[in-house]
Amino acid sequence: MKLSENEIQKILKESLQEWNYDGKYIVRHINTKNFKETMIIINLIAGISEAHFHHPDIEFGYKKIKVKLMTHSEDAITQKDLDLAKDIERFLNMFQEKGGSK
Repeated sequence: MKLSENEIQKILKESLQEWNYDGKYIVRHINTKNFKETMIIINLIAGISEAHFHHPDIEFGYKKIKVKLMTHSEDAITQKDLDLAKDIERFLNMFQEKGGSK
């Protein structure tokens, strides 16, 4: 089910403060220490995504990652996107606690 922009903004404000809505995707920018850490994070996000049967668009460079979520079959943001974003955020928080970037 497609979510309205108001619903999306409310959830981002309440529980996904590191994410933004760009009018099409919810987006998370991640800075990393180096390229190796970039690739570790991308691969772990891929595993989380597989568990959700839902896949983000990921852009990356030397020390940065951009994760973009949208339900392609709906051409909109749905609860699937928010659920995956919350699990990605939990992973990033644990990763940071262990000494990694966030």
